[in-house]
Amino acid sequence: MNRPSRKKLSVAIATAAAFLLTTSAFAQQDNSAAQGSTQTQPAEKHHSKAKGALVGGAGGAVVGGKKGAAAGAAGGALWQHHKNKKAEKKAEKAQK
Repeated sequence: MNRPSRKKLSVAIATAAAFLLTTSAFAQQDNSAAQGSTQTQPAEKHHSKAKGALVGGAGGAVVGGKKGAAAGAAGGALWQHHKNKKAEKKAEKAQK
């Protein structure tokens, strides 16, 4: 049975921990800001390309090693860019 090396495992764990810490920090900020708001619908939020690249890179590293990490990071950043463009287009239509 093949087991991942300790270095790959430690990188994956560190990446997952960093992602979870940043996600929980942003969630706490969003909750505190929403409590005093009178709006019923929150505005579209910006999707971070860096976080998409981080998550894609971690997933790619687990599946495909170094080359998989590079491809996953590029794909994650591209996906976040797509989500941002989609949100901008939706906001533009709502203004018209």
